[in-house]
Amino acid sequence: MIDLDAPIKEVTVYAERALVTRQGSINLEAGEHELRVNNLPQLLRDSLRAAGQGPQGTRILNVDIATAYYSRPPESELETLQHELELLQQNKQLLEARQGALNDRRKWLRALGEQSRDFAKGLAQGQMKPQDCADFFRFTAEQALQDAEAAQSLDVQMKQVQGEIDAKLRELARKQGSSDPDRLAALITIELAQAGEFSLELSYLVMGASWHPQYDVRVQKTDEQKEGEVELTYVGVVQQSTGERWENVGLALSTARPSLAAVLPELEPWYLNVYTPPPVLRAPVYTANAQGTPKMARAIIAGQPLAASAEMALPEAMNEMDEEEAQASYSVAANVATAAVEQTGTALIFRAGRSVDIPSDNSPHKTTIAHNNLPCMFDYVSAPVLDEHVHLRATIHNSTETMFLRGDASIFLSGEYVGTTMVETTAPSETFKVFLGIDDGIKVKRELIERSVDKGSLLQGGIRRTTYAYRLTVHNYAPAARNVVIRDHLPVSQHERVKVKVLSVQPPAKERSKLESFTADSDVRLQIGH
Repeated sequence: MIDLDAPIKEVTVYAERALVTRQGSINLEAGEHELRVNNLPQLLRDSLRAAGQGPQGTRILNVDIATAYYSRPPESELETLQHELELLQQNKQLLEARQGALNDRRKWLRALGEQSRDFAKGLAQGQMKPQDCADFFRFTAEQALQDAEAAQSLDVQMKQVQGEIDAKLRELARKQGSSDPDRLAALITIELAQAGEFSLELSYLVMGASWHPQYDVRVQKTDEQKEGEVELTYVGVVQQSTGERWENVGLALSTARPSLAAVLPELEPWYLNVYTPPPVLRAPVYTANAQGTPKMARAIIAGQPLAASAEMALPEAMNEMDEEEAQASYSVAANVATAAVEQTGTALIFRAGRSVDIPSDNSPHKTTIAHNNLPCMFDYVSAPVLDEHVHLRATIHNSTETMFLRGDASIFLSGEYVGTTMVETTAPSETFKVFLGIDDGIKVKRELIERSVDKGSLLQGGIRRTTYAYRLTVHNYAPAARNVVIRDHLPVSQHERVKVKVLSVQPPAKERSKLESFTADSDVRLQIGH
């Protein structure tokens, strides 16, 4: 059996796993040989594949997996951490031994002090001199002070060593990825018809690796602009805790989802039945009467809809050099290295333009996938029934050939950090929307201007009509005209005896859905009857 060194050369990361490719070469004589590649992580055994190149007539006869049992992780980095941890633990044991010896001496000193009451008897009988007593008390006092200082120093050292041990344990746990020190070994049996060099390529899938997209959206806009461009940086964030370090490897990020590729959704019967409302939940409420004795009341628990808040915490603003300063210093903006994009069937693969190092500690590592300037349209949106603030919106056109996957996006407007939003999956030539913050130059007000109740008559079967009228007012305090989209909604009846009739919407709504979500500009008048 021949041990072959086959370091990691390429890694393709999927949403929840990674394909690792190792390569190694060795000169062999003609005949049959068994090669062994050691220190493999706990891989998916069925995924192990071997390929290779050699002299004419070379064959791969068999590929198998064996388990190597270790008392500690065999990787040099983990072995160093384990050794450092053991030294710290030995130091802690030494400090504990010193603390024990010091406590024994302090007990002996206290016992010796308790015998000092016999000194008066010794002095009376002439067996001791006053100087002897003074020397004894001076010795015990000095020794007690030294022991107290030593005990305090040992306590400080113990806390420091324990802190270092805890930190080393956390580091070892993150980099090891698993508490199991055992590793796998790949056994490849080959046959060479003639002597020569054999190059082996070994690949396997491992769990504990993933990547997800992130975006930076930077916008420069003036008040008069209705069209413009956004600078979008597409970043892949990679994390892995597979148990092996990816060092100087070629990195690729794939949009394929191997776990779902072989699963076809199957439809199940769709049953309809009469809806039975759930029972009303009632909770006991305890009160007290005038005499202080408790009595029980019943209260119906009713939920209130909550409006989502659009406010976000603002981190520190990023300082950027403006264009005039850049020209004055005769410097130009650095180009951003991006990934090469490959289409493989229904998936995309983004290959990083350089080799990367990613340790097995599950820490995030970023690689830039794309950096583009995309055309966009600007407008303003408000839903005053929930929030009377007006939000600046950019409708961005994906003019590239790259698929944007769903991920978080950090928004920057004129160099200032605005907040975080979510970019949904966007295909080439598709548009997506991002909100760029609140514009205080536009004010929107929604007010109830009429509410009347018509109880009806007996001939009408006791029907009662309630009429509501709302006015939406928009004020633009900016120097330029702005396109503002106002969103509101109307009630939708869920009972046969409750009818909703819209009396008027002026001016008419530009958009109106089946659930009565609409866009209007001014007065809205509606009638509700039951």
